[in-house]
Amino acid sequence: MRAPRSFLALIALSTLAAFVPSLSAGGDPGSTKKRLTAARCERLVEQLVSPDKPPFTKSYVFQLPKGVSELALIETQAKIKAAYDELSDNIEVALPALAKHVEDERFSYVYQDPISGVYLTDSVGDACSDIIVEHVEVYRKHVTSYDEEGRQRSLWFIEDECRGIDKWWKSRKGKTLAELQLEGIEWALGQKKPAHFTSNKKWAAAKKALKKLAEDIRASQKPILAEHHIQFFSK
Repeated sequence: MRAPRSFLALIALSTLAAFVPSLSAGGDPGSTKKRLTAARCERLVEQLVSPDKPPFTKSYVFQLPKGVSELALIETQAKIKAAYDELSDNIEVALPALAKHVEDERFSYVYQDPISGVYLTDSVGDACSDIIVEHVEVYRKHVTSYDEEGRQRSLWFIEDECRGIDKWWKSRKGKTLAELQLEGIEWALGQKKPAHFTSNKKWAAAKKALKKLAEDIRASQKPILAEHHIQFFSK
């Protein structure tokens, strides 16, 4: 699994994470949409695999290669986006399949870093990891800041405390998403003021917000809903 993006801010967001109590493990309980099966989740993960080769082999490029456009990539990556978003929308059901593929190195998609503007590629494992992190580490909205160059500074429970998704998931397969989120929130609450917080007052406000998240989960016994969809390019 790759290290958390610091220089490269997470791009896979169509909107800011919205934090409200989730009313079901796999979506809106009033919805008539069928709950995903494990087999369907595996097929969706396979749909994350690009049918094409990466358009460039460097770690990043400032411009797309000649003959490759963002519009063309959006069209060819449409099925990948659909699979990514469906897996994200059904995170609790999809979690085992996502965790299984976090080391999958098959090429998935091209995206643009929103800070630097460079183009990069992500693997299937990267995509699976991003979905997991966005839905489990819901506390990060309150403990994240950006430096003058736009680099993300935050607390990373899964990567830093648990040493990656593989080790994190191995002892947590029976836990609900609500329990997983609560564990991360309580870990963040136990941390000393991070260096990227400029004042004790701001850290106190962050901890107050984290306590409210924990209270909401305990009261409802439901996970916090993080609305997370992929966006390949900044425009």
